[in-house]
Amino acid sequence: MTFIKKWLLRALLLLVFILVLLAASENSQAVALVFLDFSSPQWPVSWWMLVAFVIGLGFGLLLNTLTNTRLRLDARRAKKVVEESRRALDQSKSLQAENIQANTSVTP
Repeated sequence: MTFIKKWLLRALLLLVFILVLLAASENSQAVALVFLDFSSPQWPVSWWMLVAFVIGLGFGLLLNTLTNTRLRLDARRAKKVVEESRRALDQSKSLQAENIQANTSVTP
């Protein structure tokens, strides 16, 4: 199922990229972006759209990587806790079995 989800996501991203390229071909007028007193070089609107798309994609990948890393670390910690609990449970079971065996062998 995850394989299908990954390919569907890739297909969706490819579709979005193609739509951006189509929109870019229609928007070829050069513009300069102005923010506060900073004025950018004049690029076609299509280039600004592609830059925004790539920056958004990069931020999305970065956030996804950070989230996945945190979740994997949490899962690793949880596995360690489960393994320690199993060891403690096995140890207490073996001690209990030894005590029961010792008590039954002492009783006449």
